[in-house]
Amino acid sequence: MTKNKALLKLSDNVKLNMMNNAITAEMVQTKDYYQKAVLDEFAASIPEKAVIYALDSRFVSHAIYFSKYRDAGKVYLFEADRERWKEVRNDIARNKLPHMACLRPDWIKNRFTVSENGKLMPADMIAPHMIHATARVLESRSLEWLTKQLENIKPILWLETDGENFAEIAFLLEKMQYHVRKQVGNNAVYTFQEAAGENNELEEKILERLDTYKRQIDRMKQEYEEELVLIQAKYDEKALVLEDKYRAIEETWVEQGKKQSETVRQHQQEVNEAKQLVQHISEALNAERAVNNDLNKHIFSLLEDEKPVLITMKKRDAQQVKEINNLKKENATLIRKLSQMTEKYNRLNSTKVIRMMRKYWKLKNKAKD
Repeated sequence: MTKNKALLKLSDNVKLNMMNNAITAEMVQTKDYYQKAVLDEFAASIPEKAVIYALDSRFVSHAIYFSKYRDAGKVYLFEADRERWKEVRNDIARNKLPHMACLRPDWIKNRFTVSENGKLMPADMIAPHMIHATARVLESRSLEWLTKQLENIKPILWLETDGENFAEIAFLLEKMQYHVRKQVGNNAVYTFQEAAGENNELEEKILERLDTYKRQIDRMKQEYEEELVLIQAKYDEKALVLEDKYRAIEETWVEQGKKQSETVRQHQQEVNEAKQLVQHISEALNAERAVNNDLNKHIFSLLEDEKPVLITMKKRDAQQVKEINNLKKENATLIRKLSQMTEKYNRLNSTKVIRMMRKYWKLKNKAKD
C-alpha cells in the first residue's frame, strides 16, 4: 500500500485517506460517515446480504457503511482514475473489508477490471440488488450502462436528484416504471413497480415530475445561498486581508518616511561637512599655489642675476681648459726634452773621458786633504 500523508479516523475506528473535497470536510467535522442521517433514514430500503454497486468512489464511506452495518454480501466501488483507484483499494485493505472491491470501469465497452495479486484481471461481477449513483456519475458516460441494468435486472436505485440532466433521467425512470419510494433532501430511493391503474397513473406521474422539479429548484436555491455565503465570507476575508495590508503599508510608509527624513538630515549634514572640507582644501591649494608662484618668481629672479656670472665662469672654465691643454703640451715637450737630456747625460757619463775626469778629481780632492 502507498504511504498516506494523513488519515481520517471515524468514530468506529474506520480510517480513510484525506481528500480535498466537501465529503471529507464534513467527515472531519462530524468524525462520522458522510450523510449519516440519510444512511440511517435509507437503511430499511437496503436489503441485507445485498450486492451493492457504488458507482462513485468518492462515497467510499457509504460503501463501508453498507458492508459493516447492512451486512452487504458484496460491495463494488467504481473508479476510472488510476491514482484514486489505488487510494480506494488502500482504504479497503486498511479497514480489512474482504467483501468490498474497487473496479476500473470502461462504461462504453461494458468492461470492468479488478486487481488480483498485483495483476489487472477482468472482474467477475455479481448482479446488483441496489445501485448507488451520484449526480456526477449520472452526468458521465455511465447512463447507457445503467439503463441496461434497469432493463435486465431492475435493481433498487439510490440516486442524487440535483444533477443538471436529472429531469431527463426522471423521464427515463418513469418510462421504465421506476418510482420514488423514499426521498430525503436531494437523495431518493427508486424501485421498480408494475404499471398502476389508469385512473391514478397520470396524476402520479405529474406529481412525481413536479416533485422532481421542486427538488431541483430547492437544491439550486440551496446551492445559490451556500455559494452566496461563501462569496460573502471570501469577500469579508479579502476585505480584512486588504485592510491589514493597507494598515501595514501605511505603517511601513510612516516608518520609512521617518527613516528617510533622518537619512536626508544625515546626508545633508555629511554634504555640508564635505563642502567645508572641500573649501578648506581649496583654500590650502590656493595658498600653496600662491607660495609656489612667489618662490618660482624668486628663483627665476636669482637665476637672472646669476646668469652673467655663470656665463663668465663658463668662459673662464673654457679659457682654463685651453690653458691647461697648452700646459699639458708644454709639459709633454719638457718631458721629452728631459728624456733626451737624460739620455745624453747617461751616454756622456759613461764615456772614458768622464771616467778619467772623475778619477782625476777624486785624487785631487785627496791631495788637498
